Amino acid sequence: MMTKPMPPGDAFDGPGSSFLRPKRRADLRTHIVEGETVVLDRREGLIHQFNKTASFIWELCDGSRTFDQLSRELCEVFEVELATAERDVQTTVETLRRSRLLEIELLDR
Repeated sequence: MMTKPMPPGDAFDGPGSSFLRPKRRADLRTHIVEGETVVLDRREGLIHQFNKTASFIWELCDGSRTFDQLSRELCEVFEVELATAERDVQTTVETLRRSRLLEIELLDR
């Protein structure tokens, strides 16, 4: 199985999203402060702070899970409907990607 980066302008939604695996950038520094994730991005000169849901999704973005898997795990842990979990994963991952914190790989089938 081969992977290739997803082009920056492409969207995450639709049937192809089951083949996308978001992964945190390796050069970021992450700390937990009072239950929330704080990310130091020295390359961009920014500090990001995530709420509990975004922190959970962030931790799961290790390149091994698809959007579908992220949504199911969020659904189980936070006890929300699958549609809500899917929307939260899509929104959060899109925000993280636009902030240049994630790399998105498209798996070749």
